[in-house]
Order: sequence, then C-alpha cells, then structure tokens
Amino acid sequence: MDVARAVGTEGYLSVVKDLGLKEHFTGSVPIVSGELGEDFTYYFASSEQTPSSVGVGVLVNPDNTILAAGGFIIQLMPGADDTIIEKIEKRLSTIPPISKLIERGMSPEEIIHSLLGEENVKMLEKSPITFKCYCSKERIENAIISLGADEIKSMIEEDHGAETRCHFCNEVYTFSEEELKVLLAQVK
Repeated sequence: MDVARAVGTEGYLSVVKDLGLKEHFTGSVPIVSGELGEDFTYYFASSEQTPSSVGVGVLVNPDNTILAAGGFIIQLMPGADDTIIEKIEKRLSTIPPISKLIERGMSPEEIIHSLLGEENVKMLEKSPITFKCYCSKERIENAIISLGADEIKSMIEEDHGAETRCHFCNEVYTFSEEELKVLLAQVK
C-alpha cells in the first residue's frame, strides 16, 4: 500500500493526549514524509523532545480488508549511552519491516527481541492493550456548564436540546431541554 500517497506530504500530524488534567495536551508537527512511522518518529523528537523510533505495518487481504496490523515505539531513557544508541540504530537498520514480522506470526515479545536482541530485553510487566475513553455524560455536563448561562439558554430556546460527540470514541451524548435547565441552574 502506498501510505504516503494516501496520507499526503502536506499538512500536520496532531496528537491529542488526555493526561487527566483540565485541558488535553496537543502536540503538532508538519508531516515530513507521509509514512506514519517516520512522521511519528519526527513528532516524538520535535514535539516531545524524546528520541524515538516508530515502526508500523499493516497486512492487507486481497479483498482490501485488514489481515493484521502492529507496530512498536522504542524510546531512549534519559542519559542513554551513545554506544547503546548506535547498537539500536544498527539493529533497526537490518530488521525486516514490522509487517513481515507480523506476517511470520511473531508475538510482541518476539518482535521486541528481534528489534533489540533477546539479551538486551528484560520484561518487567505485561498488560493487555485496550482503547478506553474516559468521557461520560457527567464530564460533558461540566463542559456545558462551563459554557455559561447565555449559551445554555440558547441551546434551550433555539435548539430545544443539545447533542455532542466525543472526539476520541465517537460516543454521542444528548441533552433534553429539561436536562439543560438543570445544568443552567448550576451555572455560577
């Protein structure tokens, strides 16, 4: 697949993180190649100032459905020795694309061993990867309250309710006029 052609080489890569603070963290960098691994590597170096290597791959079936997808992010610890960096760079330059490792049926642990050398890896913990969004109707209610009385009155009088969609998980939240009136009473 020609990912760079699909993604393009103009525009920006923006990463939004919910760190549990009042505001989300957003980092943005120009797209440098259209290849996702290269662009994310550039993002980490430029926006987060964290030297990293990112590899991503997708295997596509003949009917254009996804057979498998995976990737890795390797980030250097502060104070990493130059010889370690050189060894990692050398290994990364000789390994097959991540999609080939996935195609071989390699487990995540086997891929890490392939990337870094089994003798250089110490598994401290394993945990399943899941997508979890922390949105809730209560969080959306707080956001609506923060808009202020005039905006909520407008929702009630002009729209007769409100609907919003979470930008992370696409969950839709709807509010009736009555629910908005309760929120309006909470505006300080």
